[in-house]
Amino acid sequence: MKDENGARSYKGQIVGDSMSLTINFKWLLQIIAGTAIVVYSFWKLEDRIQDLERKMVLAMEEIELHEQERKQAEQAHVAQMEERMLWYESELNLNPFSWGKKKK
Repeated sequence: MKDENGARSYKGQIVGDSMSLTINFKWLLQIIAGTAIVVYSFWKLEDRIQDLERKMVLAMEEIELHEQERKQAEQAHVAQMEERMLWYESELNLNPFSWGKKKK
């Protein structure tokens, strides 16, 4: 019986004695594990990108909604300020030259 101290391998004959393929099982398992890690990492990265895209769409919709609300509030504020200015102009007579005209 031979004493083999190396890793277990498979030697397959392809065409003839001069051409053979040797695959080390340890390397094969490492290649499979490495490929699985790369595929899993790519899958998680793709999932993360899709999640960020969904959140970005929701954030853009929310920003548009807040922008519309801000414009409406600004218009209401401008209208209110114009109304106050008209009231101040009509009620308060700040022109000192016209103060005596209403008394006559």
